[in-house]
Amino acid sequence: MKRTFALSTALLLGAFIANPAKAAVINGDFSAGLTGWNSLGDVAVSAGAARLSTASLDVDDFPAAAGAFNLSGNAAAPVGQPGGVEEFAGLPLGQLDPDPANGSWAFEGSALRQTLAVQAGDTLSFDWGLGSNEDPLAGMNDYAFVVIGGVLTVLDDVFTGLGSGSFSHTFATAGSVDLVFGVVDIGDYVGSSWLSIDNAQLASAPTTVPEPGSLALGLAGIGLLARRLRRQG
Repeated sequence: MKRTFALSTALLLGAFIANPAKAAVINGDFSAGLTGWNSLGDVAVSAGAARLSTASLDVDDFPAAAGAFNLSGNAAAPVGQPGGVEEFAGLPLGQLDPDPANGSWAFEGSALRQTLAVQAGDTLSFDWGLGSNEDPLAGMNDYAFVVIGGVLTVLDDVFTGLGSGSFSHTFATAGSVDLVFGVVDIGDYVGSSWLSIDNAQLASAPTTVPEPGSLALGLAGIGLLARRLRRQG
């Protein structure tokens, strides 16, 4: 009978003990460089953040010389071609073209990817910023994006006015999910743009914490169970 009481007590207490939320940083402050990430194109760590650019190495970035804004020594990767940014991001070829019917094509860009194991209720969050040498009146609307599990979301673009912000996404189901950050050059190979990513983290969903009254009732129930088991013993 003692074993039965101990097991019942453990089960009841287990229902009332809550685990706090845990924040798992996926090297999202980039303190270990790009460890844990796969990159394509011009990607580097600068001032504690990941920086992705559209800068070429062999095309003049007017008014500067070719490669003047390149961060890593690797040229930006092509878009719309096998082995390019879209394939790296798990997107169909052509999905990064903003408006191909009107001649608005993505030419080149860079991307950063990591595969995450998530649970339902986990929340991904990160900080971002977009800068550019493009003239917003020139019609070349470079933009930054994130892809989460194959779903593309534009973070910011040149026409919007360039800025920074925070982004969060809560997962509805558990599974293995690709997280991809990227930036693309629209309409030309010049006028470089760059995306900064920092403070990326995956926080697990907190378990339900019982109200004090519920906890008291649960403990009272344990006491009644204990007395009943002693009488039966």
